[in-house]
Amino acid sequence: MSSQDETSQQKLFFRQFIDDFYHVGALAPSSAALARAGAAYLARKPGPARVLEAGAGTGAFTREIVPLLTAGDRFDVVEINSRLMGYLQARFRSEAQFQPRPGVTINLINGDIRSLRPAAAYDYIIFALPLTNFPPAMVEEILSLMVACLKPGGVFSYVKYIFIGRLKYLFGSRQVRQEMETNQAIIERFSKQYQIEQRAVWWNAPPAWVYYWQKPER
Repeated sequence: MSSQDETSQQKLFFRQFIDDFYHVGALAPSSAALARAGAAYLARKPGPARVLEAGAGTGAFTREIVPLLTAGDRFDVVEINSRLMGYLQARFRSEAQFQPRPGVTINLINGDIRSLRPAAAYDYIIFALPLTNFPPAMVEEILSLMVACLKPGGVFSYVKYIFIGRLKYLFGSRQVRQEMETNQAIIERFSKQYQIEQRAVWWNAPPAWVYYWQKPER
């Protein structure tokens, strides 16, 4: 991607952050380092896989995922923001890094992640939605759905920014703090059951944790 295209991407992402903070939740697209960390388990896949990316934005994670896919893989990309999805579609049309290998199926879905059916069984789910922006009932709903959509043995990865949440907690209203505490309790309950690893990625603005959950084999 040229520096001009990268600047255009950053401007678009920032505009959507201002207009739709509820769904975007970050000031700038994720770094390549964070995207590679999010896709770390996918990079080790032993064979054909079904992959979901939840909250693709302008495609920072997508750009790292597509080259990992091989014949027989299916990749579903979900983004609720129509402008970001339009930008992502243009990248699939014009950028070499977004051109899949023969035999790879890619579906771009402009919609709410909650519209997925639990019967959709994924080997890998790479999740970049801002959970802490959502009301607790939605956090519970989304995480329950993500686990339900995983195959036994499948891996779910998600990103949490290291500093933003703390700042939001310190300067937020009492209601904001209460919702954040409830959300954290929900996430910790899932983590105790499924988490297998976490990694810090400092080469990102802001730095972030990447958490990995695995659904137990039957």
